[in-house]
Amino acid sequence: MQIKSLIVTVVALMLCLGLASTVTAEEAKSGRFLHEVIASSPAHQTSLRDMLRSARSLPPWARNMVTTPRYVSGASRAVTVDGQPMELFGACVAKQCEESRLRVLFTPQGKTVALRIVDLKLGVVVVGQPSEAALIELASPGL
Repeated sequence: MQIKSLIVTVVALMLCLGLASTVTAEEAKSGRFLHEVIASSPAHQTSLRDMLRSARSLPPWARNMVTTPRYVSGASRAVTVDGQPMELFGACVAKQCEESRLRVLFTPQGKTVALRIVDLKLGVVVVGQPSEAALIELASPGL
């Protein structure tokens, strides 16, 4: 009888932990477009602008993306990085995605965690101090 009770308790605990991680992942939004989020969220706009200003070498379209949006973006994706919910965006210059593109991670509160740019002229540029898990997300394919 005690073994059966222990198994029920373990299964219930596993279900609770699974449910908790689902709730955490849902805190990050998805299906949004970077230019819309930057335009409507002062937190996202300020955070991204500050991160771009801190970078030494960026393609002009990326450096000016907050003030002069000349890029296209795909829908964001909710991801969990190091146990924290985040939103992953991708962007590139229209018709030049293979030549210059970026991925950026935000917290649900709009703080920019890190961004990664792949550019034919500049190579790979990482801004911020992303963890290994964040780098994996930033390097994932897609827009």
